[in-house]
Amino acid sequence: MIKIIRCPSCGEDIVLEDLYDGIEIVCKLCNCTLVYLNGKIHVMETNEEYDLEELAMPEEEEEEEVDEFAEEEEEEYEDYYYEEY
Repeated sequence: MIKIIRCPSCGEDIVLEDLYDGIEIVCKLCNCTLVYLNGKIHVMETNEEYDLEELAMPEEEEEEEVDEFAEEEEEEYEDYYYEEY
């Protein structure tokens, strides 16, 4: 099961490929250490606790972001090739 959550410290997307009690997760952007225990994410630096669902990205939002990126890329491509000089 792959799940995407947002880092509670910096908001960076973190991909969780494996999820079990005691797993340590480190954000690549801010190096924040998170630990998953009993269905909750614990932030080691601040002792904050979050439900996994609070940090999880909704599946619809993930798809929308991909679609928005594709549209932006297509617009840039069109602008590049169809500009008049």
